[in-house]
Amino acid sequence: MKWMMAMGVAVVCAMRAAAADYVVAQNGNDGNDGSAAKPFRTIQRAADLAVAGDTVTIREGIYREWVKPANAGRGDAPIVYQAAKGERVVITGADPVTGWTKRPDGLWSVRVRYDTFGGLNPFTDFISGDWFGDGGKPRFRTRLIQDGKPLTLHGRETLTGEATGEVEGCLLNVAGITAGARTIPGCKAVQRTAPKGGFVPKEGYETQWGLELGWILPGATCVYADMDLSKKEARELALHLSSQVNEAEVLFCDAAAPERTLAAVRTPVTGNWRTYTTVKVTLPEAAAGVKNLLLRFRSVKGGTLTKGHAALIPGMVYGTIVAAFEKDPTVAVPELIVRPACFYPAVEHRDYITLRGIRFKDAGPNWAPPTSEQTAIVGTHWSKGWVIEDCEVSGAECSGITLGKYGDEFDNAGPSAQNYHNTIMRCVSNGLDRVGHHLVRRCRITDCGQAGICGSLGAVFSTIEDCDISYCHWKKPFGGAEMGGIKIHAAVDFTVARCRIHHCGSVAGIWFDWMGQGARIVNNTLWANHWDLFFEVDHGPILVEGNDLLSNESLHACSQSMAFVGNRIRGTYHYHNDKRCTPIFKPHSVTLDSLDTVECGNGAMIFINNILAADPRWPKEAHPSRFEDNWMVPASCWKVDDATGACAITPPEGSQRPAFKPVDAARLGKALLHDQAYPEPTR
Repeated sequence: MKWMMAMGVAVVCAMRAAAADYVVAQNGNDGNDGSAAKPFRTIQRAADLAVAGDTVTIREGIYREWVKPANAGRGDAPIVYQAAKGERVVITGADPVTGWTKRPDGLWSVRVRYDTFGGLNPFTDFISGDWFGDGGKPRFRTRLIQDGKPLTLHGRETLTGEATGEVEGCLLNVAGITAGARTIPGCKAVQRTAPKGGFVPKEGYETQWGLELGWILPGATCVYADMDLSKKEARELALHLSSQVNEAEVLFCDAAAPERTLAAVRTPVTGNWRTYTTVKVTLPEAAAGVKNLLLRFRSVKGGTLTKGHAALIPGMVYGTIVAAFEKDPTVAVPELIVRPACFYPAVEHRDYITLRGIRFKDAGPNWAPPTSEQTAIVGTHWSKGWVIEDCEVSGAECSGITLGKYGDEFDNAGPSAQNYHNTIMRCVSNGLDRVGHHLVRRCRITDCGQAGICGSLGAVFSTIEDCDISYCHWKKPFGGAEMGGIKIHAAVDFTVARCRIHHCGSVAGIWFDWMGQGARIVNNTLWANHWDLFFEVDHGPILVEGNDLLSNESLHACSQSMAFVGNRIRGTYHYHNDKRCTPIFKPHSVTLDSLDTVECGNGAMIFINNILAADPRWPKEAHPSRFEDNWMVPASCWKVDDATGACAITPPEGSQRPAFKPVDAARLGKALLHDQAYPEPTR
C-alpha cells in the first residue's frame, strides 16, 4: 500500500513539474514556443495549448481578442491567466476604425466591411431575449467609442435615405407594378436614368411578379411604357418592392409632362432585398388614357446628428457609419465593438480557470435572461471553480460577468414562470451539481447596460467579495427584468461580502430571484441605487448582516425567511405577497426537495439589532415576522456622501440605542418551510 501511495505522490509531482508557463507579448509571434524569450502574440494561442496546472502570463499591452479557453483545469491545478506583475493588460472587444471622410455637412463617415468583425456584426446584431424591453426601438449590442466615451447610436430611423454608394446606398428594388388586372415585372421599365451611371446592378432577383428592375439609387427615374390607365381600377396601382435599409418616396408622373406629379407614395423598409412588401397608390382621373408612366425615386429626408451621436447604416457586405464626433476622428481614432466577449469559452465545462489582474473592456454580449445562455464580457459558461480576482470589467452593453447558464434549443422560449421552471428542471438534469463554486474578488465592475454580475443556476455555492460594482443600468438605455449590480437566480449558499455597490439603476444593487437559499449578504455598502436589495420569490433562509443599505429605497421583497441583523438601513421598504411557487433544494445541496408546491408569499422575516430610518413592519404579510432590539433614527438624521458612500448618523437628542445582544443561528432559528438553519451570524 505504501508503495502505491508513493507512486501516486510521484505521479502528481511529475505532473506539476511538467506544468508549462506560457508568455504572451505584443512583440511575440504565434509561431514561437511561448517561452519568455519567444512569447506568443495572441492570448488565444496560449489558450489553445494551456492545460491543468499551466500558467499564461500576459505582458503589457492591448489585446483585441475574444479568448476562448480550449481546456479545463482541475481543483488542485487550475489554468491561470494573469497579467505580468506591475504591467497593465487590456483585453478588448473593440477595434479602431480608420479611413474617416468629412462630409460637406460637417459629419464624418466611413464604410466598414463585415468580414473584418470578430463574431458580432455591429450593424445588424441587436439586443434580444426573454424579459427584455427595447422600448420600441432596436438596441445595438455595439458601441462606438471616442476617448473612452460612447456615442449615442441610431439606426435607419436617423438619416433615412442616406446614400452610401453601390447596393448599400440604394433606396429600393421594384419587383413589379400591378395596374388593375395587369402585372408588369419591374425589369420592363425603359428609359432608365440614375446618378453614378445607372441602376446597380442592372436587374435584380426573379420574384413572383417577374424579374426585378434593379437596385435604385436616389434621383433615379424610369418609364413604364404604354400603360392603359383608362379605367378607374387600372389607375389603382400596387407597387411591389423590397428595401434593405432606406425609406423612399416614389413620384408618379406622365412622361409627356414630367414636371407635374400625379401621385406619390412613401415606401417602407423591409430589412432584406428578398423580403417584399406592397404599397398602393391611386392616380387621379386626369391620368386616364394610355400613358408612358414616369417614376421618380428620391430619398426621404432624415434627421440630423448632433455632437456625440452616430448612425449605423447596414448594407449587404459592409456598413456605413455617419457620426458627429466631438473630436477629429483622424486624430482621436474611435473604436467600434466587434466582438461579443473578451474571455468566454465556446463550450461548457471549462472548469477551474483563474483570471488575475487583467482589464476586460468593451464587448457586445447579448441579453442574459435566466432562460438562455448567459454571455458577458467575461463568462464561465456552465463551468465550475473559476476565480476572477483583481480584474476590471467595463463597457458591456449587457452584462459584465456571467456565472450562468448554458444554451440549448429552449433558449428564449418566452418570458414565463413555466418556461423558467422547465429551465430549472433541465439544468438539474444536465449537471447542476457539476457547476458553480466560483469566486469573484477584488474586482471593479462598471458601466454595464444590464448587470455587473449575473448568473442563472450556474452561480450556486459561489462568492463575490471585496468588489466595487457601479453604474450598471444607470443610464437605463432599455427596459427589462434582469438589471442591476448583482442579479442571481438560485442563490444557493451564495455569498456577497464586503462589496461596494452603488449607482445601479432599476432594478437593484443585489437581486436574488427564485430559490435564494442559504445565502449571505454581509458587510457590504450599498448606496445611490434604485433599490438596494430585491428578494423575489425566495424561500430562504437568507442572512443580511452588517450592511449599510443607504439608498432611498432599501428593500423590495416578495419572499420569506430573511434575517436582517446589525445593519444600518436608511431607506424605505416595499413588500407584496407573491403566489408563485419555486423549487426548493435540500439544505446545502442542489438536490430537489420539492417542486413548485408552496406559494412564496411574504413574511417570516427577522429584524434584530438594526439601525432603521423607517419602520419595516408590514401588516399584510402572509407569515408573522419578528422585530427585536432595533433602533429607529429618522432619515433626516442620516447624511450619505454620494461619491463614497460614507454615512454619518446624528441621532435626535435623547434617542438611546437599545442594548444589542449577540445573535447566533440558534436565536434566528430555521427557515419557515424546509427546516434549514440560517447561516451563522458573526455578531
